[in-house]
Amino acid sequence: MKNFTIYCKDFELTDSIKEYSEEKMGSLHKYLNEDEDVVKFNFRLGKTSNSHNNGKIYYAEVSIHTPEKNYGGKIEAESIYVAIDLLKDELAHNITHYREKVRTVSRHEAQKFKEEIKNI
Repeated sequence: MKNFTIYCKDFELTDSIKEYSEEKMGSLHKYLNEDEDVVKFNFRLGKTSNSHNNGKIYYAEVSIHTPEKNYGGKIEAESIYVAIDLLKDELAHNITHYREKVRTVSRHEAQKFKEEIKNI
């Protein structure tokens, strides 16, 4: 995937984690409605603490830069794979929510315009 940067903190980035991250974040392109060349992903993975061995010790964080809007999120979980999955789900929800909000605002503005034309 183009324009995909991964930073890793406090653990080794394996090929399987890298491929899994690219696959999950790549699936967000269908929500973005943008060309892959203009969308940039800055992906950060890490451990919240080196002294703990259980609990929510891993985190996944991403910043997505598009010409229209920037999106971001951060999730902590017990496993790096779970954190990536939850982050993808959260971003998919945030992107669709923003798209619906823009669509609703546009419809309201069009409705007001139609009412003003009728009153003339």
